[in-house]
Amino acid sequence: MAATTQTNWKNVNNWHWVEKNCMPWAKDFVTAQLTGVTVEENGFKIETTEVTGFSGDADINQRKGKLITVYDVAFNVNWKGQNADGKTGSGRINVPEFMHDTDTDELVVEVTTEAQDAESLAMRSIVVKTLVPLLKKKLESFSSEMIAKNGGDVHISKDDMVGHPTGTTYKPKPPAPEADAAKAAAPAAVPSSVVGGLSTITMNTEFVCSASDLYNTFLDQNRVQAWSRGPAQIKPEVGSEISLFGGNVSGKIVELVPNKKIVKTWRLKSWPANHFSTVTLLFEEQRESVTLRLTQTEVPVGEKDLTTKNWTGYYFNGIKSAFG
Repeated sequence: MAATTQTNWKNVNNWHWVEKNCMPWAKDFVTAQLTGVTVEENGFKIETTEVTGFSGDADINQRKGKLITVYDVAFNVNWKGQNADGKTGSGRINVPEFMHDTDTDELVVEVTTEAQDAESLAMRSIVVKTLVPLLKKKLESFSSEMIAKNGGDVHISKDDMVGHPTGTTYKPKPPAPEADAAKAAAPAAVPSSVVGGLSTITMNTEFVCSASDLYNTFLDQNRVQAWSRGPAQIKPEVGSEISLFGGNVSGKIVELVPNKKIVKTWRLKSWPANHFSTVTLLFEEQRESVTLRLTQTEVPVGEKDLTTKNWTGYYFNGIKSAFG
C-alpha cells in the first residue's frame, strides 16, 4: 500500500502547501524586460520608457513534485517617439490582465497616445503593429524564469536529498479481478442503516501523511481549490459557509477539534430544498499514515450510492491525486 521513497525536506510528500509570493521579482522582471525596448520604422524611433501601475498576484508553489506558477498581474508601459523632423509623441500601453493560463500571443493590450496629431497617430500605429509583438515575445519566458529564480525556495532536487529522512508515498492497490469488481468498488464501511427514508454512510480510508496535514487539506482554501480543481469557499472557522464544485456542494462548519475532528452540514444542490446531512470526519494518526473515518447521517436513501461514490471520486481520490 505504501512504498518507502525519498521525501522533500521542505515539502514532505508534497502535503505541506509550500508557496512563495513572487510579486517583487515579477515587477523587477517585467520592468527589466519591457523598459528601453526600441523600434525604428518609417522614419520614426519609438522607445519604451518605464513600467507603471504594477499590481496583482504572482506565486510559485509545489504540487505533486512539480513547481507551478500562478499569476495574474496588470501594468502599464509608457512609450515615447520622435520622427526625422524632431517632432515627438508619447503614450501608454495598458496590459489589464497578464495571466498564467493565457498565451502571450493572446494577451490583450490597449495602446493610447497623449495627443491626437498625425505624428502621434502614426507612432501609435507602429507601437500596435511592431512594438507590442516585441514586448509580448519578451514576456514568454516569464513563467520559466520565475521557476528558475524562485523555485529553490519551495523545492529541493533529488540530488540534494542525500542524508535526509525518508517517508512514504501513496501507492494504490492493483485493480480487483473482474469477478470481484462490484465488491471492490464498495468502500470499506460499516453497513448503512436506513430510517424513515434517510440513510447513514460510514467510510474509512487511509492517507500517507500526518493528521495535521489532512485536517488542513479539508479546511485550507488554497488546498481545497487544488484537489477540487476549482474555486472554493471555505474557512477554518465554526459557522463559516462552504461552497465547492461550482456550488453543487454546500454547507457550514459546525465543530472543529484541531487535527482530530471536523463536523459540518453538507448537501448536494440536487437534494430536496433546505435538506442538509451531517458529516463527521475523524482523523486518527497511525505510525506512518492517518485513518480518516467519515460518518454522514440524514442522507436521502435515493442519494446514498451516488454520495458514497462522490466521496471516493471527488474528495479522497482528488486529494491523493493532488498531493500524493
